Amino acid sequence: MKIKYLLIELILLFVISEVEAQEPGFIGGLLFNFNGIQVEGEKEQFWGSSNGQIWGAGGISAGAFVKHNFKKKLYGVFELRYIQKGSIYEFSNQYGNKALELLKLHYMEIPLLIGYNLSSIQKPVYLETGLAFSNRFNSKMAFNKLIERTNTPNADYFKNNDFSFIINCKFPINRKKNLLLGVRTEYSIFSIHEYYNLHNWDYGVEFNYLIFTR
Repeated sequence: MKIKYLLIELILLFVISEVEAQEPGFIGGLLFNFNGIQVEGEKEQFWGSSNGQIWGAGGISAGAFVKHNFKKKLYGVFELRYIQKGSIYEFSNQYGNKALELLKLHYMEIPLLIGYNLSSIQKPVYLETGLAFSNRFNSKMAFNKLIERTNTPNADYFKNNDFSFIINCKFPINRKKNLLLGVRTEYSIFSIHEYYNLHNWDYGVEFNYLIFTR
């Protein structure tokens, strides 16, 4: 799927949310995440790690959502977001100094979630879980050319699509209850690589801003 079509979908999402927000039970808004990102699974084999360690990097995610209330406490959420995934490999270069290889995978993602209000309407605490489909539109392996290794093998063999499981918890942090703070984690269900069993893992802090409410 081309990124321009996903951007068109994002515009349509805002239009739909503005219209449907006029009906009872619909809420639309924006979201932004600060994430820790890392790759799990056969990561040592992927990097050919012998004198280094693989750990998480920092990433962001941003987009929009529409929420529909099914019952008093039960609801569904449709999101469209840009999300970064990847990891860092730290090793000793030929000069004996620390060096880094940064893997960044860029996706457009469509999560479908089911949510439940664990608390009261006056002081809500929302728990959400569901699945997401992601389409990769860019990937990059960043390193210093002067200390480049022999190149990480199979760095170009990441699959275009990623299917993941999501769980998050959030709650309002202002009096109007239109700004929410939460924690979110997301993990790939299937391998994201053609040859190695690798899985994306994103985790971090999420902010929701409600634009259209009942």
